Amino acid sequence: MIKVFSTIRIITILLIISIFYNCNRSIDISKVEITFNNEEMFFKKNSKPFTGTINEYYYNGKTKMEMFVLKGLKHGSFNQFHSNGNLQTQSNFIKGEIHGKFTSYHESGNEQIVTFYHYNNRNGSYEEFHENGKLKICGNYYKGKRIGEFYEFFKSGGIAIYNY
Repeated sequence: MIKVFSTIRIITILLIISIFYNCNRSIDISKVEITFNNEEMFFKKNSKPFTGTINEYYYNGKTKMEMFVLKGLKHGSFNQFHSNGNLQTQSNFIKGEIHGKFTSYHESGNEQIVTFYHYNNRNGSYEEFHENGKLKICGNYYKGKRIGEFYEFFKSGGIAIYNY
């Protein structure tokens, strides 16, 4: 009876370690095979779909990119960084498709673009900012197409209005 409990305990511990290892795998992008099927990017390790975090680094060792991949597809957070360490882009993916809020930043850290995606299609508000933080362009998208009025604000003070 004691041997049975001991065996069950060992199997349980090994199972927990295996789950923890597979859920928290992190690998450099150079160690992953990247393939394209139609317009979809797919990540493999040892010819099998990869699950875990993929990182890329600048030569100075700072993080250039980090993303989570599930069964070979981008799934979850995707972040890129400028060489100075500041965030460059921040987005989210579901089964390989960009979905939700997308934000890009100037190297200074100020917002550059804020927009939204619905399964690979820009959908909702779009705002683009000058380096100084002032609004440059604003408008709306629906299913990937511009709709309504888009406003462009020039540094000189001029405004252009485009209708779609």
